[in-house]
Amino acid sequence: MDMVEAMRVAVAVARHRSFSAAGRNLHLSAPSVSRIVAELEADLGVRLFNRTTRQINLTDAGTEFVQKSAGLLEELELMRSAVRERHKTPRGQLRVSCVTAFGNECLAPAMPEFSLRFPQLDISIDLGNRLVDLIGEHLDVAIRVGPLRDSSLIAQRISTQRIVFVASPTFCERHGTPKTLDELEFWPSVTQVSGGWGRSHRFSRGGKIIDFEVPQHLTMNSARAVRNACITACGYSLLPDFMVAQDIAENRLVRLLPDHEAVEQPIFAFYAQRRHTPQKIRVFVDYLVEVFSGVDNG
Repeated sequence: MDMVEAMRVAVAVARHRSFSAAGRNLHLSAPSVSRIVAELEADLGVRLFNRTTRQINLTDAGTEFVQKSAGLLEELELMRSAVRERHKTPRGQLRVSCVTAFGNECLAPAMPEFSLRFPQLDISIDLGNRLVDLIGEHLDVAIRVGPLRDSSLIAQRISTQRIVFVASPTFCERHGTPKTLDELEFWPSVTQVSGGWGRSHRFSRGGKIIDFEVPQHLTMNSARAVRNACITACGYSLLPDFMVAQDIAENRLVRLLPDHEAVEQPIFAFYAQRRHTPQKIRVFVDYLVEVFSGVDNG
């Protein structure tokens, strides 16, 4: 006796309350369904169904068997789907939402290689710092700085960032080099503020945590715009380390207050919890971890 087939037949009979209806659903004859149920009951040594001329009802043993069989059949189908999809080329539409700075500076340069690996995926990336509803907006993945308080999402850490003080060499020639945060109070600044983000940053100095309220001399909602303004000596700025590492190396910008170490901020890829994560999401998140998790942005 094929136990998996017998389980499917028992579940179908219980659902339809009829041997003939279960047979039609499974493309079997009513006598075949009756024979399989009889063989199953003989094998188990219990009656699963009470039969009358008018109806078929589950016994207590039948109820237990059908409930457990339905769960096992679902798990079996999920396993089969997962194995099939793992060996199938990802295809279709991949919709991603990403914070602007990380998207511009890190994600965008990494996407050509991902597209070469998975050419049958059509990828749409929306850059912005607003909170998004993955399910409601039909998004597959959201990349954000810091954890989100949403238990329906899975969070995969892919990278980190630290906020650093920077200014152009010309700006430093005009204003000097600050030794403390207090010296920056009256200096012109150009900083990124987007919604509630960017109005304050936390630093560590000598083991002491310091919360720095960002001056609002000139604010923009784009980190790239802030960086460009900072290079022209518009003011000092606070920017993610991955944005300014090359500028500092090539002397377009100078790091200020290097003894003020910013508290590390994790960058996560979020996606909805599912019994079976679509392959397009899995390969994309795996790629993000591969490319960014080992990168030292400091």
